[in-house]
Amino acid sequence: MTGSISSEQLQLLLAGYVLYNLSPEESATLSDLLAANPDLQQDIDQLQQALETAYDADSVSPPAHLRMALLQTAAQSVDRAEAVSASVVALGRPQRWGRIWGATAAVLIAGLSLSNLMLWRSLQLERASQPNETLTIALGSPEGGASSGQAQVVINPNTLAGSLTVANLPPLEPGTVYVLWTVVDPSAAATVDQKNAILTTVFTVNEQGQVSQPIDLPPVYRRDRGLVRAVAITKESAAAPQAHLSPPLLIQPL
Repeated sequence: MTGSISSEQLQLLLAGYVLYNLSPEESATLSDLLAANPDLQQDIDQLQQALETAYDADSVSPPAHLRMALLQTAAQSVDRAEAVSASVVALGRPQRWGRIWGATAAVLIAGLSLSNLMLWRSLQLERASQPNETLTIALGSPEGGASSGQAQVVINPNTLAGSLTVANLPPLEPGTVYVLWTVVDPSAAATVDQKNAILTTVFTVNEQGQVSQPIDLPPVYRRDRGLVRAVAITKESAAAPQAHLSPPLLIQPL
């Protein structure tokens, strides 16, 4: 039994699960349904197979509003989904397949090719598979350098979010700032300065030479991370930190 949930809602839940597109509330609802009705797992498995084998269209990037378009269009097209289900049953297939193909129709009615849907789902699964992947980079004084400062950059390439922690850097003179740079290979697909560097963040320190703050990372960390060659910190003019005129105070080659 599926309790108070309608067949149309169940179809959308099954389709959303296969597309990796359920909200936390929808996931909880489906989890309760599966606990009460283990045979629904067969529906999910067969729907997955149906989606993977139904079409073979050229792949293009799916629209950002996939979820809204899917749910709105499917909700407006229940009659068509039921018609598909009824026609399958009329051909002699089991009722379970009628429900499965009804869910398939509700998904495909949104006007997206199967390859689009599968591409989008694959990207979501890839991102979700390593949601907490982080890389910690410890920066120190370059060879021959006299700085006693230390810095640590923690990055998450999947989310392009990170943090910067600095200690023992000299206090800044008026009109100056510290700059964190991402230095990349010349072949990287990124906009860089004359030193093949990307200005990642500008920061100051307190009287003890310390700071700890979140940072946003340039897309190169996710797209071409293997081409990131170093992370460095310099001291620059506050009026034009992007000029990148100073040598690194702290650096870590990668």
